[in-house]
Amino acid sequence: MIRFQSLTRNIEIGANCYLLSLGNKRILIDSGMHPKAESRDALPQFDHIIDEPLDAAILSHAHLDHSGSLPIIQRHYPEMPVFMSEATDALAQALLHNSVNVMTSKREELGITDYPLFTHREIHKVNRQWHPRRNGKTFELHDSGGPSCTFYDAGHVMGAVGALFEFSGKKILYTGDVHFEDQSILKGADFPRERIDILILECTRGGAERDPQYNRCSEAERLALSMEECLGSKGSVMIPLFAMGRTQETIMMLYELQKAKKLRKVSFLIGGLSIKMTKIYDRFSKRIRRNHQGLNLMRVKGLLSTPRSRGELPKLEQGKIYTLSSGMMTEKTMSNRLAQQFIANPRNLVACVGYADPDSPLARLIQSERGEEVLLDSKKDPVKRQCSVQSFDFSGHAPRESLIEYAESVNPEKIILVHGDRPAIEWMQERLTQRLPETKVIIPDPGKEIDLE
Repeated sequence: MIRFQSLTRNIEIGANCYLLSLGNKRILIDSGMHPKAESRDALPQFDHIIDEPLDAAILSHAHLDHSGSLPIIQRHYPEMPVFMSEATDALAQALLHNSVNVMTSKREELGITDYPLFTHREIHKVNRQWHPRRNGKTFELHDSGGPSCTFYDAGHVMGAVGALFEFSGKKILYTGDVHFEDQSILKGADFPRERIDILILECTRGGAERDPQYNRCSEAERLALSMEECLGSKGSVMIPLFAMGRTQETIMMLYELQKAKKLRKVSFLIGGLSIKMTKIYDRFSKRIRRNHQGLNLMRVKGLLSTPRSRGELPKLEQGKIYTLSSGMMTEKTMSNRLAQQFIANPRNLVACVGYADPDSPLARLIQSERGEEVLLDSKKDPVKRQCSVQSFDFSGHAPRESLIEYAESVNPEKIILVHGDRPAIEWMQERLTQRLPETKVIIPDPGKEIDLE
């Protein structure tokens, strides 16, 4: 018996969580928290599984939309082993502790009495059941035998893996979030190329076509030209970045541009959680499959600068480059607070290098015109945008054609489409059905169990 159940609340990118049943073993895959919902509404549909045993859990990577509710489900299953990579273990602990701090602040500011949904002490407690595993090394999911699992480098963020389950002669691959192309630090995914029976495939970029002429190096040079034009006109540059992954990749890319003399030597200001995440990336600089083996970003002389004190808003100065979180300028974060002053200067540039949710302050800024007022903080007046705003593509997710090419290479009997909004997933279903007419392509209804045999 092979069964699959999506525990997300809707067809979307949110509280990513799935149940894979292999014979009499039930395996939880990821346990996220929805970034746009609050309190219990941000959790997966745990009520569908809570009355039945769970034998093991897999955590594909540390991002909170995959890891954010793990302490909650582990509260109900305290003996359940949770398998992940060593880097994900380190990063997820840091992100979950930060999540407690954020929820505690929201309890005070928004009056959400359920918060925090878990505590720092609980994170330390559940971490005892986390079991790091090396990529390429097959391991048993349970002491009593049954299905096995092998991790493969997914190329998304440090520590991200795809998980290959083997059971009763069948191979089931969960891609997690995947990128097949090299980034500045990470190398592209190193996934199995043999025949897969069931492919559980992410679809993040299924709704977005990428220019066939796209080249990451050319895009980096385009960013450098825009930054040089801004700095040469006595402006400053802000690059809003997610603290984990996008910060480290972008700083490494800017360092490469400086080494190639395509960007002037100037330090990049980071703060808060980004510092902690960068230190963890540095800790693994010799221990993972990556570019720039052994290079520690925090130790490169003159590369980074930090605020004098924790939480301090950096002083807005001419000729500076601010690489600040959050990546979508979420309210009350450093990038949002600085943007209140920053976007009023016509010499300045906001360079957008990652995903911006349509409802986020960054998306409103991207969609605005010069001279238009932009609401950055719901509790403050809109700010007139005078600065330049430009977008660049340095996504950590595979473009849709790469996903389809991988699916073709492993030619599965069945494909389950996850981790995408409805238009993205429906586009992927239509195209995969055309390209693989013998393959059954499934969009799982949230909460509904699917028989895959």
